[in-house]
Amino acid sequence: MTERSNKDTQKSPIKIRFKAMKNGRRSIYLDCYRDGHRSYEYLRLYLVPETDEESVRWNEAAMQKAETARRRKLRELKKSPAGNKRLVAVQGSISKKDISLLEWLSRFKEIQRSRGVHDIYSIDRLCTVLSDMNCGNTKVREIGKDFCISFVEYLKTGYKTAKGECLKPKTVFNRQCTLVTALNVAVREGIIPTNPMNLLSRHERAKTSRGKREYLTIDEVKRLIATPCSNETVRNAYLFACNCGLRLGDVRKLKWGDITQDNGGWMLSVIMNKSEKPVHIPLGVQARRWMPGCKDGGKHDADSLVFEHLPGDTSINDHLKIWAADAGITKSVTYHTSRHTFATMLLTLGADLYTVSKLLGHSQIKNTQIYAEIINRRKDEAVNLTDKVFD
Repeated sequence: MTERSNKDTQKSPIKIRFKAMKNGRRSIYLDCYRDGHRSYEYLRLYLVPETDEESVRWNEAAMQKAETARRRKLRELKKSPAGNKRLVAVQGSISKKDISLLEWLSRFKEIQRSRGVHDIYSIDRLCTVLSDMNCGNTKVREIGKDFCISFVEYLKTGYKTAKGECLKPKTVFNRQCTLVTALNVAVREGIIPTNPMNLLSRHERAKTSRGKREYLTIDEVKRLIATPCSNETVRNAYLFACNCGLRLGDVRKLKWGDITQDNGGWMLSVIMNKSEKPVHIPLGVQARRWMPGCKDGGKHDADSLVFEHLPGDTSINDHLKIWAADAGITKSVTYHTSRHTFATMLLTLGADLYTVSKLLGHSQIKNTQIYAEIINRRKDEAVNLTDKVFD
């Protein structure tokens, strides 16, 4: 059931709306009605149950951001007669019951784009597989367990690349994840009651081996700091993430309004792109050191990005590889290694697993356990160094 904001009493074409979610939170979005057409913009803002003072402050901040977004949208509509292209149009011409899988994925791509999701090419790649499988016209409401099993098997053995090769296990897993996400959103949009991919057992789903988690040691981070980088924004964003653990997608969207100062401390509060869950991360001196313009007292437009002009993902990783090589680091460095670095660095310095789990925004502590295993292996390797000393 969608709730309406009390701002609906205002005669405005842009209204703040709320949608109840299963976990007790309420999603905040903008409802735009113009020239007989209704469209939505998903703000990735949420209200949480108010159980303590922190949750009350969280909701107040979320509503302030929503109101700022509403006013921004109004300004954009006034400037552009055609309206805002980022709004997701409600397609009245296509019944929810009749929408095909490819039609839904096209709409899903616009929804993801409106939410600020950077990598939407995975959706295009999924569409290519489904077209090759000759099932793109299948109605979303007709997708069941048998379809899902056939899809996974086709990913594993049926689909061939331009070189005539089967997809790698990691690629198979990624395509499966894209479909799962698309169907989860279809559930939220009321197109289907449940996600049919959830009917698959663990053995019926595509799996990927838990690969090596590359990370940098504290000494290696120091070497990066001492080495010039070809792109200063990439350098700042990467070192910032080494000290707070944010994923690239969250860093891209990070705004000054997401950061608050209280009693001399700095707090970052965002809804994570991947899990859509809130995370609160205290920003220490080292994290603030790499925030552009942080030294001017934090007086920034709340709606402006902290790290402006970040290049694309591939370009970022290219800059990082060159930078790491110049610093004499032979590891395969990507942006995500900053998150692994943050976790292992905290555990190395004595932080407990539960605290690290909360800072990373993990829903289950077992997701953080891999970092503890990394630290334990390092301890074993260190002790083993003495094995042959006295032979």
